[in-house]
Amino acid sequence: MNEEKVKKEDLLRHDGRKAIKAKARKVVKGHYLLLVVLCLIAVMYGTEFSYVKDMTNGLRAAVTGQEIDAEDKDVTLSNPSGGEKVYQELAENNLEAGKKEADRQMKEYEKGKLGGVIGRQNGSLAPVINVITSGRLYVLIVEGMRSMFKSSSSVATGIFIFLSMILSALVWAFIKNMYQVVLRRAFLESRIYKKVPVGHLLHFKVVKRWKRTAMTLLLTEVRLYLWSLTIVGGIIKRYSYFLVPFIAAENPDIKPKEAIALSRRMMYGHKWECFKIDLSFIGWMILGAATFGLAELFWSLPYRLGTYSEYYTHLRSMSKEAGMEGTERLDDVYLFEAADEPFLRASYPDVEEQKAYIDEHRIVLTGTHGFLVKNLGLWLGHTKERNEYEDLESRRAQIAEERDAIKGRTYPQRLNPLMDQRATIELRNIRYLRPYTIWSIILAFFTFAFVGWLWEVTIHLVKDGVFVNRGALHGPWLPIYGGGLVLILLLLARFRKKPQVEIVSIILLCGCLEYLTSLFIEMSSGLRYWDYTGYFLNLNGRICAEGLMVFALGGAAVVYLAMPMLDTLWSRINQKILIPICIGLIVLFVGDIVYSHFVPNVGKGITDYTEYEKVD
Repeated sequence: MNEEKVKKEDLLRHDGRKAIKAKARKVVKGHYLLLVVLCLIAVMYGTEFSYVKDMTNGLRAAVTGQEIDAEDKDVTLSNPSGGEKVYQELAENNLEAGKKEADRQMKEYEKGKLGGVIGRQNGSLAPVINVITSGRLYVLIVEGMRSMFKSSSSVATGIFIFLSMILSALVWAFIKNMYQVVLRRAFLESRIYKKVPVGHLLHFKVVKRWKRTAMTLLLTEVRLYLWSLTIVGGIIKRYSYFLVPFIAAENPDIKPKEAIALSRRMMYGHKWECFKIDLSFIGWMILGAATFGLAELFWSLPYRLGTYSEYYTHLRSMSKEAGMEGTERLDDVYLFEAADEPFLRASYPDVEEQKAYIDEHRIVLTGTHGFLVKNLGLWLGHTKERNEYEDLESRRAQIAEERDAIKGRTYPQRLNPLMDQRATIELRNIRYLRPYTIWSIILAFFTFAFVGWLWEVTIHLVKDGVFVNRGALHGPWLPIYGGGLVLILLLLARFRKKPQVEIVSIILLCGCLEYLTSLFIEMSSGLRYWDYTGYFLNLNGRICAEGLMVFALGGAAVVYLAMPMLDTLWSRINQKILIPICIGLIVLFVGDIVYSHFVPNVGKGITDYTEYEKVD
C-alpha cells in the first residue's frame, strides 16, 4: 500500500496543480455560458456554494446607495433564514407569536432592510419570496389546516410539521441534492466534447437511475453529518468522500456504499493534495468577497468545478492503472475519451439509413399551408397527417444530434453502458419542433391565460390575505399571458432549433407585447393595471428586466416541455368534442371583452397598484 501511495503522489506531482487548472480554464472558456448558468442555478437554488449567495447581500446597497444600518445587520446575522424563527414558534404551538414574527419580517423585507441582491421590495417574484422566507407561508398553512379540519391548534401544528418535514426531505434528496451530480456530469462532458445538449442534463432520468443516485448522495450526506459531530472527522471525511458525486455522475448504477468505499480508496494519500487545491482558490474567494460574489459567479465557481473535474479524471486514470478494487465499475469510457469516427459510425449503423428513409418519405408542404408550417408552426390539415409530419421532423432532429455524436462533437449516448433502445425512444417523446393545429393554439391561449390569472391571484392572496379577481376582464383569464404564449409559439417557431436564440427572442417579443398592452389599456380606459416604476431596468414603468426574465424562463419551459406534452394530450380528444369546446370558450371570451368594455373590472387590489407598493 505504501509503494502504491508513493507512486500516485509522484504521478500527481508530475502532472501538477498548474497543469490541471490550465486544462480547467480551457474547458470553462470553451463552454463559458453553459457552465456559468449551471453554477448560478446551483448557488441560487442552494445546492452548494451557499457562501456566494451571502456575498451578494451587500450588492444592493452598493448599486442603489441604500445604507444598511447596524440594527439591520444584527437582524440579518441573528436570523439568516427568516422562516426559521416562525417555524420554531409554530412547532411550540405559538401561532400568534409566529404570526407576529412573520408580519415583522414581511415589513422589514418590504422596507428593503432584509434580503440581498434578488430584491425584496418590487417585482412579481418579491411577494412570493417574502411570504416564503419570512415564514408567513407556514402561518397560512397552519391556519388553513385548522380551518379545514376544525381541529385543535396542537393537532394542526403536528400535521403541519410532519408534512412539511416529509416534503422538505423529499425535495432536498431527490431534486436539490441531486443537482450536484447533474452539474458534475455536465462538467465531465464539457472536458471532451464541443457541445453539451441541454437534453443531456436529463441523463439520470433517461437511464432510470435517478432514485439510486439520490440515495447515494443521501447516504454520503448522512455520514458526513455524523462525522462532523467529531473534532476532526468532518474535515477528513469531507475529502474521503470528495469523489462520490463524480463517481455517481459517471456510473449512477453503482450502489451507495460501493461509491463511498471507492471514493475512500481513490482519495487515500490524496486528501492533503486536494486540500491544497482548495487552498489555491483563496485568492479568488477574497476577490469574490470584494466584488460581492460576482467574481465567484462569473468565473471562480465554474473554474473550481472544472479543476475538480480534471482532478477526478486524473485520480480515476491512476486508480484504474493500479488495478484498484472497484474501479472496474468506472466504465463510461467515452465520458473521458473521444472514440474514433469509424467506431462511432459502426455504433450508429442506422443513422444514414434513417436519414435516407426520412428523405424518401419527406412530406413536402407548399403554398399557404407550407408557409404557415415553416414560418409560424401552424398546421391547418388533419391531425393524423400532422402526426406523420411531426414524427419525420422529430426523427430528423434526432439524427442531427446523432450525427454530431458520430463526428465527435457531443457525447455518444448510445455508447453509455446503461443506455438502451427504450431510453433512446424516451428522448424523442417530447417533440418541441412540431407544428400545432389551430385547436391546440386556441386551447393553449385559454390554458395559459388561466394559469396567468391563477398566478397573479395567488400572489395577491398570499401577500394580502384576500381574493382579488385580477385583470381587466371579469373571467378567470389574463389575455396577456395566453396571448404572449401564442405569439411565442407562432412568431418564434423558426427559432426553436436554437434555444439561445429562442430565449432572447422571447425577451424582445414579450417586452414589446407588455409595453404596448400597458399603453393601449391606459389610452383606452385611462387605467394602469401595473407600474414598474422604481424597478431595476424599467422602461417608463411599463416593462422591467425582472418581468422579462420571468417571461423568458417561463416561455422556454412552455415551448420545450409543457406545450408538447399538452398537445399530445389534446390530440387524443375526438374533434367532435374538441371543436365545440374551443368555440364555446371563444364565445365566452368575446362576451367578456364586450361586457368589460362598458363595465371594466376595477377596485382595490386590481387597479390601485400604487397603494400596494406602500408600506405602513
